[in-house]
Amino acid sequence: FCKSQWKGICVYTRSSSRTAAQFRTGIENRSYFHFFVSVCSHSKYMIGPLKQWQLLVTTPLTSVGRSATCHAIRWFSSDDRKRKAVFVAGTMQHHGKTTITLGMVHALVQRQRRVAYQKPVGQQTVPVDVDGVTLQIDRDVDVFKHLWPNLVGSYRDSSPVAFPPAFTRYVLDGKETPTALRERCVSSFERLLHASDYVVVEGTGHIGVGSIVGLNNAQVAAALGLECIIVAPGGLGQSFDLLSINLALLEKHGVRLKGVILNRVEPGKAEMVRHYYTKALRAIDAPLLGLVPNDPSLALQSFRDIARILKAEVVTCKHNDLRSFLHTRIIISAASAQGLLRPQSLLVVNMARVELVTFIIEQHRKHAQETGEDLEGGVILVGPERPPEWLLRELDSEGLPAAFVQKTDYDGTGFSMLERVINHTHKFHRADVQRLQRACEHVARHIDIDAIVA
Repeated sequence: FCKSQWKGICVYTRSSSRTAAQFRTGIENRSYFHFFVSVCSHSKYMIGPLKQWQLLVTTPLTSVGRSATCHAIRWFSSDDRKRKAVFVAGTMQHHGKTTITLGMVHALVQRQRRVAYQKPVGQQTVPVDVDGVTLQIDRDVDVFKHLWPNLVGSYRDSSPVAFPPAFTRYVLDGKETPTALRERCVSSFERLLHASDYVVVEGTGHIGVGSIVGLNNAQVAAALGLECIIVAPGGLGQSFDLLSINLALLEKHGVRLKGVILNRVEPGKAEMVRHYYTKALRAIDAPLLGLVPNDPSLALQSFRDIARILKAEVVTCKHNDLRSFLHTRIIISAASAQGLLRPQSLLVVNMARVELVTFIIEQHRKHAQETGEDLEGGVILVGPERPPEWLLRELDSEGLPAAFVQKTDYDGTGFSMLERVINHTHKFHRADVQRLQRACEHVARHIDIDAIVA
């Protein structure tokens, strides 16, 4: 092999380790190569100082004898690896890590890069059919693959480890080991790294999530040999305090902080926050890689989300269930409804007052006739019995999505419903393409992608 390009040989035997051991004996004195020999029995032989090199991929070359196959391995130093990938983590859950990652991938795709995305450890999964087999894949991976079908890598490599219910107990009982799980993440990452120009790796929650099974974000980033970008909330004191807590765990596992991206910064305070946060980051020798202004429309709940939160049945206009709302109100009388029928309003109505539902329908119809515009509203119907079919047909005719919450199945008031809706954090859905694209473009405009990939 050309010494300047190839740094190793890998031998796989079909039966025992004897062939590999003999091969190892024959080459171990050739100090100008660093060798790694892997045998099917999973025993491994290291020859030469390999600390500064990490295995990327094996490429089949030729057959040597009847019982072994020889492969050439291209090795990449840790510096090479850091230039081809980055790990994105958050100071807390719901701080916008996925939104920032969307913008990073979008910026790289716009530059005609071959991009791969990985969520090594996933918590919320969705079923995905892959070659006739149904896999449980992290929901963010499903979103990214739907938005960019040409992303490099398979579903399995993009979502190597997913936590189903009771998985923590499964690991603690010894039925799965943290070492095996980390190795699965690493091998999947290496395949993505070899096949792409750049890999964006997204963590789960804050840095410490997964610690109970030895798979927190710092441990995974260390296993992958990557530097970490932390997404922190817009602000100064509280934001930097959260950053410091997470930084301590990165340092414990030897992971370097590549930089910080601030998300949801109030536009009127953006320049002040930029100035003082940059000053604060000098103390930890980290740059500010982006400051993303707050755009409330990106975090609005969709009707589909709201129905899921309330465990409600969507009974009309399912094609409009991705509609989002700026206002959420409880309607108790026609007089109160009159002043609350604003564009993008979600209205909660008790089915004991059917006349209020018909009034809402009439007001939407009147607005459309007078202005030619849709109010884009939605209705939550609460009652002991399913709404009558004639009422559902009226709602359907006006394009009003409605969800029915059966009172016997919901122990709470209209106010407690509002509380659940308001306190829930929006998660992107793969079908919500328009909002996904807006999020991508918004973030890409406010991050320094050149500094991120440098």
